[in-house]
Amino acid sequence: MAARLWALRMGGAAALAAAASGGAGAVLCDKDPPPYLDPEAWERAAKALRDINAQPNAKKIFEQLKLEELTRAQEQKAKESEFKAQAVALAKEQERVKWEEQRASQRENAQQHAEIKRYEDDLARQRMKSEHELQRKRNAELVRLQEESVQAQEQERLRVEQQIQAERRAAEQYKAELEKEIQRDRALAEAEGRIKEQRANEDVIRRQTILQYQERTKMVIQAIGEAFGHLGRGALAIVTDRDLLLRTAGLSSLLLLGFFSTREASRVVGRSVERWLGTPKLIRDTSRRHLWTWRFWFTAATKSAAEVRKDFRDIILPAQLHDHVRALAAVTSNTKRHGAPFRHMLFYGPPGTGKTLVARRLAHTSGLDYAIMSGGDVAPLAGAAVTQLHAVFDWAERSRKGLLLFIDEADAFLGRRSDVMSEGLRGALNAMLFRTGDQSKDFLVVLATNRPGDLDAAVLDRIDEVLEFPLPTVNERKEILDVYLKKYIMQAWRDDGVWSARLRRRFLALFGGGKKAVTDKIRLHEVTEPLLWQAAEATEGFSGRELAKFMASVQAAVYGTRDATLTADILNKILQFKVREHNKRMGFREKREVYV
Repeated sequence: MAARLWALRMGGAAALAAAASGGAGAVLCDKDPPPYLDPEAWERAAKALRDINAQPNAKKIFEQLKLEELTRAQEQKAKESEFKAQAVALAKEQERVKWEEQRASQRENAQQHAEIKRYEDDLARQRMKSEHELQRKRNAELVRLQEESVQAQEQERLRVEQQIQAERRAAEQYKAELEKEIQRDRALAEAEGRIKEQRANEDVIRRQTILQYQERTKMVIQAIGEAFGHLGRGALAIVTDRDLLLRTAGLSSLLLLGFFSTREASRVVGRSVERWLGTPKLIRDTSRRHLWTWRFWFTAATKSAAEVRKDFRDIILPAQLHDHVRALAAVTSNTKRHGAPFRHMLFYGPPGTGKTLVARRLAHTSGLDYAIMSGGDVAPLAGAAVTQLHAVFDWAERSRKGLLLFIDEADAFLGRRSDVMSEGLRGALNAMLFRTGDQSKDFLVVLATNRPGDLDAAVLDRIDEVLEFPLPTVNERKEILDVYLKKYIMQAWRDDGVWSARLRRRFLALFGGGKKAVTDKIRLHEVTEPLLWQAAEATEGFSGRELAKFMASVQAAVYGTRDATLTADILNKILQFKVREHNKRMGFREKREVYV
């Protein structure tokens, strides 16, 4: 207890000394004692303690100091507890941060591990992909090498075969030349022998010829005399005998009537038989002759280039296409004359561009028969289509001059093969491919379509010539308008022929009210070249058929007038109407495409 009191006193003295020295002692009490002792400070503290002990209330002062020291100790403990709590909280926070960092580290490690796995998977996939690509390239290269090897073998085989064929042809040609030489020498020898024999027997042959001529002359003169004698006696008997004359006249009339009746009946029967038995059902139009005819058959002569150009003079086509068509006509004519196989053709383009007209004229110029059938007639036949197609081709092969078979709307039954195609159409397509698989010397097939892309690949493979018929340009439309203006307007009165027009005038004059019922000629008024050029420019997008209908409408409008005069006003009105009609049709087509 005495020691504690002494410590308190020392503390109080130190406090007094600190207070006397300006607060230095307070710092010493709050903090740890310095590492050294200051003697002066202790002297000041002892002096202060003595001064306090000399005071009358020194005891209270010491008690007060004691209380202050206890309070300070309690505060110190509270601070220590607070510091410990803060230390514990700080330790907990550090532990929490440590675990958070560990979890974050584990999460980052997991992510890095996953990224590494993903990267390894990507590398593996890329490696597999590169290996597959390399393998595919190797396989493609192997296939290419195999194909090149096969092609090389095929080329070598073809070369050897061509060489063998060439040697065989050379041997056959040499053999033929030897045979010709032998035949020529034999013929020369026989001719020389006959000449020598005739020269040796010239006198005998002359005398025989003269005797034969004199004998024949006597026989002919005698026969003529006897014939005229019989005719004279018969004519005299007929003239003198009235009954015999009547019977002879009646018999002659009956014979003539029977002859002409038999001829006309045979024509009618022949046409009927040809229609029901000869021409197949699929053929809509043909130029082949009937089975019975009173005309003689003549072989068509080969036409010159000028004649071919004249035949195609009224058909307006692009210059290059026009030259190609004329060349095909000449080639086709020579093909039949030389017995070579025909070449099948494909005509494609918008409707009304002259495909059917060119096919007809091509057959006429080439000296061939033509037949027209429609692909739309094949689909409704179903299973019977195969039989009908074979009948058409059998009928075509029987043509003596060769036949041009024009199949319009070919895409209707020659389209691409698919799962939805009916068995009938599939059979018809196969029949067509079978009959056109080899080159024919009896017929050629001309396919016409507006959509060539819809045709089957095997059908396109059968085609040798492909011709596109585009819509006419402004210059071609002007030429077409000139052709149809001449046909429908300037020469309309001569369409029926001179004799039929005369007969019709007589008939109408007798029974129909006079000659005014027939329009002789259409007059033109203010219809000039610039007006036709304006019409050609205004009809952009018109086909040749639409231009023909336009001029036919102009003709009908002219016939509706009193004086049958074509004026510029009538032409412009019909032109505006036809242009509006054409635009409406184009709008209908666009709407249909949108609906589809």
